[in-house]
Amino acid sequence: MHPSVPAVAMAALLSISRSTAIGGRVGMAILRRGAETTFVNSFPTRSVTSSSHASRSSTLQPLEQSTSLEPFRVNLLTLPLPELETLLKSWDVPAYRARQIHTRIFSQGVTDIDQMTDLPLKVRVLLKERATIGSLSLDIEQISKDGTTKRAYRLHDGQVIESVLMPYEDGRRTACISSQAGCAMGCVFCATGQMGFARQLTAEEIYEQVARFASELKGEGERLSNVVMMGMGEPLANYRNVMTAIRRMNNELGIGARKITVSTVGVVPNIKKLIDEDLPIRLALSLHCATDDERTALLPANRRYGGLDELMSTIREYIQVKKQRVTFEWALIEGENDSKDVARTLGRLLQRHGIRSDMAHVNLIPLNPTGGYGGGPSGRANVQKFVEVLEKEFAVSATPRMRRGIDIDAGCGQLTASVKKREEKALATRHVGLPVVGVYEDEEGGSDDGVVNEEVESTLDFSIDSDCVDLDEDEDFVDPAYDDDFELAEAERLIALVKGTAPTKREEGGKSLQSEHDHNQEQKKKSTTITDEDAMRKAKKKRRKLLKQLKAIQKLKDMERAGRALNQEQVEKVAKGREWGLELESVEHNLM
Repeated sequence: MHPSVPAVAMAALLSISRSTAIGGRVGMAILRRGAETTFVNSFPTRSVTSSSHASRSSTLQPLEQSTSLEPFRVNLLTLPLPELETLLKSWDVPAYRARQIHTRIFSQGVTDIDQMTDLPLKVRVLLKERATIGSLSLDIEQISKDGTTKRAYRLHDGQVIESVLMPYEDGRRTACISSQAGCAMGCVFCATGQMGFARQLTAEEIYEQVARFASELKGEGERLSNVVMMGMGEPLANYRNVMTAIRRMNNELGIGARKITVSTVGVVPNIKKLIDEDLPIRLALSLHCATDDERTALLPANRRYGGLDELMSTIREYIQVKKQRVTFEWALIEGENDSKDVARTLGRLLQRHGIRSDMAHVNLIPLNPTGGYGGGPSGRANVQKFVEVLEKEFAVSATPRMRRGIDIDAGCGQLTASVKKREEKALATRHVGLPVVGVYEDEEGGSDDGVVNEEVESTLDFSIDSDCVDLDEDEDFVDPAYDDDFELAEAERLIALVKGTAPTKREEGGKSLQSEHDHNQEQKKKSTTITDEDAMRKAKKKRRKLLKQLKAIQKLKDMERAGRALNQEQVEKVAKGREWGLELESVEHNLM
């Protein structure tokens, strides 16, 4: 051993010698600087302390890559008890202190080393220098009205993942856990699928998500009862690390194997591996469509793994060997896969592949809308008809599930997507080296030939009016029209100004654009009751707003006719329809 290697660091390394940077417990590396050798994390990371575990921050900090590597800290939340005992012995701390630490974290929910008052001060100081309770940095937490808690964690390399805790009235506490940063399956309706794949999570990163919820619930006198691998990523595409983490959940946290569910889009080779596992964990298949063409359109991985015939044959084999019922997940998308005919196609698919009705259960979940997919959730009436077809015609049990955390970004990948979007926006505003874009003040008598003066020294500050129209959201601006040629020419001049080119002067019939503009203004004054240009602009803006509101009301009425119940806010909005209609008539009359 190199003489400058600290004994403590070597002991820590030996105690986790099974680890690897990709799939093991902690990634380690040796960094050499001349004759000096030190042990450090294998990636540049932010400092992680116990306070980050307990924090509740809604402020998103842009990711900044650090050039300095930080000293290795032992993660007490993921280090197994025997290894913690070995490590403490190497620090000349009695081994029984390991059980005290373990009890404080996993039985009492302690998240701060300073709260471990049954430990001597010297031991607490040592732990604060060399250890941390958790390595996942909490970026943001959202809590729904229904009690659902969703968190976005930042990993050591800057990737962001999600975890969700769902409380139920019957006392269950279920954690929904991520297995990958991003996802390579490409499901078009899923926010995670839309963002693409970043990397596999290590077994420790998967396990820590569960351990945190378990520890915190113990501190509140409750316990984590169920775990579903339905967060970001495809669990069976990260098979080894997922199974390692599941075994630790079962052995170290006491969560029963039958209380752990692994969801898959249909990674057939690893479903076959799962058949040989001795753990009786539950399997859920994200099916969503009952024909190959439709399923491949929504879930591109369908074709990659041999299509529905190969998948359903493997599911039949799983049921026959494991003697366990399989759950089929079905995201109900209005007008896409929620009709009675589609339900019959699903029932016939199960029958054709010899899947017994008592060994299949269909979970029906109305779609959680995402910005990257235009589909919407099915109405209550369609959901009920779907259930009736499966149960009455095929004897297959089906349960409509309540969408949890609908008032927050609780859908898979939604919170991470919003975190990344806000980060990108923040980075764009503070990017160094880009030219300043602003509104330049024209000098009196200055040229108006569309050429930008490169020597302008000052810019005007400006703010966005609260009543402004968002061109990304306002459907009335899909194809904007200009009232006359003068407005069109002015628009072309401004576009040319941005591009740095001079527009060609447009004349028609020998008449200048200015004189034509004056003529048009005279015509406007004769044909409308609004003669003031500013009033005209405000009236047009008001008309657009009213049209948009009335369009939204019509959609709400259509939803109500389809059997969906409206909330109080939506009912109040519908009630304003007549008032807004009359106001629109008045505005349009004045614009005639």
